[in-house]
Amino acid sequence: MKGTRFYKIIIALLVVVNLSMLIFMWLGRPPHPPRPGDAPQLANEIGLTDENKSKVDELEKQHHIDKHSLMREDTRLHKEMFSLVGTNKDVDSVQKLLNTNKEEIERMTFDFFNNVADYCNNEQKKILREHIENRLMRMGPPPPPK
Repeated sequence: MKGTRFYKIIIALLVVVNLSMLIFMWLGRPPHPPRPGDAPQLANEIGLTDENKSKVDELEKQHHIDKHSLMREDTRLHKEMFSLVGTNKDVDSVQKLLNTNKEEIERMTFDFFNNVADYCNNEQKKILREHIENRLMRMGPPPPPK
């Protein structure tokens, strides 16, 4: 009799612990980070305020919309090119389109940061350059394993 009572208490305790853990995990999860373009952040990072901030926010939104469409085109062109594997068809025309699209992405990104710099003072331009450098470092290959 004492053994069954002990097991009932242990089971009840485990159920309470499991339920409290589930509730804690469900209510305590952090919010998802915003997707690029959802919430402009560059103006905040470089310390812009007032009218300059609103103009840069608008530039950033438009930049993300334009870049997203070019990235979709890049994906479409890659699929088109790789669908030609094993067909002995010429892929030069698709590769030229891919290169043109990539050039457009790079040019558009440079123009965006150049336009943002027009709204910055010297200190903010320094922060902007650091931001760009950090982004470029993330785009490169990962460091070699230790």
